[in-house]
Amino acid sequence: EKLLIDFGPDAFWQSTEFGIDLTQINDILFTHSHSDHLNPGELAFRRNGYSSVTRSLNVHGNAHVLARIRGETKQPDENLHLALHEVGPGQQVQIGGFAVTALEAQHASDDEDALNYVLERDGKALLIGHDTGWWPEHTWELVAGFRIDLAILECTYGVLNADMRSHHLGVAATVAFRDELQQRGALADGAQVVVNHFSHNGAANYDELCEWFAPHGIEVAYDGLVLGI
Repeated sequence: EKLLIDFGPDAFWQSTEFGIDLTQINDILFTHSHSDHLNPGELAFRRNGYSSVTRSLNVHGNAHVLARIRGETKQPDENLHLALHEVGPGQQVQIGGFAVTALEAQHASDDEDALNYVLERDGKALLIGHDTGWWPEHTWELVAGFRIDLAILECTYGVLNADMRSHHLGVAATVAFRDELQQRGALADGAQVVVNHFSHNGAANYDELCEWFAPHGIEVAYDGLVLGI
């Protein structure tokens, strides 16, 4: 209710559909600047003279994220009541009561560091694996130091390209990714693993994905899913 991960073009619909009060959000943590994760137009509506919003919103992301927000809103940060904070690979920061570690993903363009995150609070750890690709070795080494209770992994290519590991993952690659986390000792005992980031391009619907992942002990996400750890 205080921290969002990414803010794409579906965010307004999601907030109204599931009763999320966006005015109470203190922080948005962005993984990268692609349009399905970042919609600067929504942030532009915070500008002075257009909105009654006055509370500051902290935005955290890589240099591309911050540049895209400033370039497309065409407003000074203070006019939008935004405080922009750059985050880079390997950096550890405190955000909204969470200890956040930024992980370099294998995604986006050569000049943008797409990020995954480990969030820690109250002895629990959550992995946000949006648009991972197959991580570079130094990311695997870094994440091995955590004991993750809930891992949310992407599976963009679905069954269409089951073994794909470049920039995104297919279903078989996602299972291999989970297995690699286990082999590195990065998953806590009884850790939950959930997959998301689907579209029709993966050539499988929800029920088909559930059937595919069930033997592997992996849950398939849907809009409105609530998880607790």
